[in-house]
Amino acid sequence: MRRLLWLLPIVLLTACSTPGAFFGATDGEAFAPHVLSDENHALVYLYRPRNDWADQELEAPGLFLDNQLIGSLPSNGYLVLEFDAASYKLEMRRPLAGSFWTLLADGPFDFTLIASFTLDAAVGATYYLRYDEDGPPPMGGALEGGGDGPLQLVSAELAQAELGVTRQVQPMARVAASQQEPERPQRGFWRSIGEALDKVGI
Repeated sequence: MRRLLWLLPIVLLTACSTPGAFFGATDGEAFAPHVLSDENHALVYLYRPRNDWADQELEAPGLFLDNQLIGSLPSNGYLVLEFDAASYKLEMRRPLAGSFWTLLADGPFDFTLIASFTLDAAVGATYYLRYDEDGPPPMGGALEGGGDGPLQLVSAELAQAELGVTRQVQPMARVAASQQEPERPQRGFWRSIGEALDKVGI
């Protein structure tokens, strides 16, 4: 039990946050369409329209794919990703005090999860994911069954109209398909806690 406790701060800080737009506007390169590097991948854009809510954030929310932090998304920013053809579990998480507190994910105190859904990526397809906590996409912009809460799969027409003013947050990232469903390391932590409590009769 003691060994688990000293590991706690390390695990909590494995996914550190990015400052939000409150500290300055997103200053990456202006949006430019990305061309797939080959025909065996899917293209995914994740973007966030600028609004007052997003501009006042101290810490930007992060995108997790299959339990791994891919990048943060401040106001007026976008990410471009290439996926292998597969199903991916997407999560948006809100940091607190510099950490996403991923050790608590899937547990009773998972307070950083904002949205979660599964994206089935097909070879050669392009997907547009819109993240906006200020409100849903304009009428007709969201695609049926694609998204959760502020994270929505939207039409190419809407995305292309909004992406033009956004700024790139980080270079393009390629995401490989997992051979099996990854297990969060914190699940073992919670199991250990349960076993320890069981031994003392709680």
